[in-house]
Amino acid sequence: MPRRSPFTSIGSHLAALARPRRADLHLHTTKSDGEFSPTEVAAFAQQAGLAAIAVTDHDTLAAVDAVRSEVAEKLEVIAGVEISAAFMDREVHLLGYFMRTDHAELNAALARVCDRRRDRFQDYVAKLADRGHRIPAESVKQIEEATPSLGRRHIATLLVECRITHSRTEAFHRFLGPLRGEVMPKVLVPVEEAIHLVHAAGGVASLAHPSAELDDDAFRTLAGYGLDAIEVEYPWGRNSRTAALRDVARRFGFAVSGGSDCHGPDPSHRRIGSHGINPEELEALRGRTRDITRAL
Repeated sequence: MPRRSPFTSIGSHLAALARPRRADLHLHTTKSDGEFSPTEVAAFAQQAGLAAIAVTDHDTLAAVDAVRSEVAEKLEVIAGVEISAAFMDREVHLLGYFMRTDHAELNAALARVCDRRRDRFQDYVAKLADRGHRIPAESVKQIEEATPSLGRRHIATLLVECRITHSRTEAFHRFLGPLRGEVMPKVLVPVEEAIHLVHAAGGVASLAHPSAELDDDAFRTLAGYGLDAIEVEYPWGRNSRTAALRDVARRFGFAVSGGSDCHGPDPSHRRIGSHGINPEELEALRGRTRDITRAL
């Protein structure tokens, strides 16, 4: 059949309609280290034809209501967060979904983490200045006022804007990596406490992009802490862990989550809507909130 045949166009359109609308449950905005504003995230999510998204900024819920106000009833916006946590002497990230955004205990814990993030950001700026790489105070202030959850990506962006480096990758290799052991450490929430906080706020907890270093004993321990899900659909690159993690989820009774982990326009394989879970998987994840509510 000719490529431009109207039947080909109709067939493509019907095939698109037949595909289930996915949910991208891992997105960042300018309220943490993303490059898209809440307005842009809402627009791109609608363009991607998604059924639902979760706004999962690092250690803050600040963008959730802003994205919700942009989409009205056109798209489900799930309250999410990516919590900096500690497990087995390493940093892990815990995704919380469906929480109350006004939960006092959760917000107090996130505020403590963000306060240290701000102090750490300023420590990086000061140590760079000590080495002759001064970032203008006005540029620093502008970032601090716009973003409640500051991170190394912000420093890298400032280094590029000040023409100290040509790219963020260069900034990480030349400056941020070598300085990592000298600046103050992050505050990390013990993962069992982070899971408790998400549950107390009425949400479900999923382990973000689980490391290949985690073995069955680790997942068994996390299940004992009450972990509800693990992230299986993710832009893993060449060495995809999706099949292995789906097997982990099956064996330990976890629900599954997934998303693009989009921080901005680059890289293109992490665009909004590029990864996600299907409607049945979303409902299974949502169902865990009912179990948690009954247990509270």
